[in-house]
Amino acid sequence: MGVFTFLHYTPNEGSRILKRMTFVGICLLSEYMLGMLSTVYTLMGPIIIALVGLVSRLLFRLFDIVKPGDLFVILCSAVGASRPVSLSEIPKLSLLFIFGVLLSLIMGYVALKIEGAPKQSLSFNLNLRERVRNDPRAMVDSVSYAITLFFASYINLAIGLDQKSWLIVSAAAILQGNTLLQMYGRNFQRIIATSLGLIVAILLMFIPFTIEARIALIVIVYVIVEYFMPRNYSIGIFFVTNMVMLQTTLTDPSIWPSIAHSRFFGIVIGSLIGAASAFIQYRLFDFYSQTIINERTYSPDNFKEHIDPNHSL
Repeated sequence: MGVFTFLHYTPNEGSRILKRMTFVGICLLSEYMLGMLSTVYTLMGPIIIALVGLVSRLLFRLFDIVKPGDLFVILCSAVGASRPVSLSEIPKLSLLFIFGVLLSLIMGYVALKIEGAPKQSLSFNLNLRERVRNDPRAMVDSVSYAITLFFASYINLAIGLDQKSWLIVSAAAILQGNTLLQMYGRNFQRIIATSLGLIVAILLMFIPFTIEARIALIVIVYVIVEYFMPRNYSIGIFFVTNMVMLQTTLTDPSIWPSIAHSRFFGIVIGSLIGAASAFIQYRLFDFYSQTIINERTYSPDNFKEHIDPNHSL
């Protein structure tokens, strides 16, 4: 799963390519570990996923990590929570994840050398207070995002879908759009592309692949995902569905019927929750804007420039 770090490789980032990938890798690892931890304390699941959504959305927006955004952070958290693990297993699984992150960083370094990218800067300037001041809506958007994921996680538990469902991931994916129309478009594309991807993945389950052949197929599909995700969302999601299905059933292919069932319903319900959340959020912003315009809830004095009469140029 750590190789998802490489999906955030973007050549146009110039001197901050490796810094961006390192930051993303740390976020992916942290949320993957929190996802595994949520299986130890089941009732903490909705709270943990809400915190993951709040922090990842806020940081990715403040540091301008737009494509593919924090979706894969939520995906890694969901995969970490997809099966029960003991506390003693978490360090071992985390080391495997770290290996994937390091492999992605090596691949990124080789790619930027081949492409002739500028010298990389690894210095971090957090300064969160200033970033929030420059983009105050980021906090509001992140809180709304976290509430949606908490509600989606609670619904996932309430209707009896297991942790392998993609209800939470689907809700998060819809909210990656920048406009309401774009979110509705993603909603339709995701339902269609993921449904088709599940059908193809189920057909692949009937082919008696060896473990080595499955790993090779996962690598091939990963390369295809890396190419299409920033270029065509529908095709990218189609292959992501196949890739994750192959990864999840790698050690035990017999579990695919329960995974396919829970993920199909999770995708449909999660997409609808995401679309409804987007509509409510935009309507609330619209109402608030109209309130400011109509009722003048701000003080005009705040916008006057105060000049010291004793000050001279």
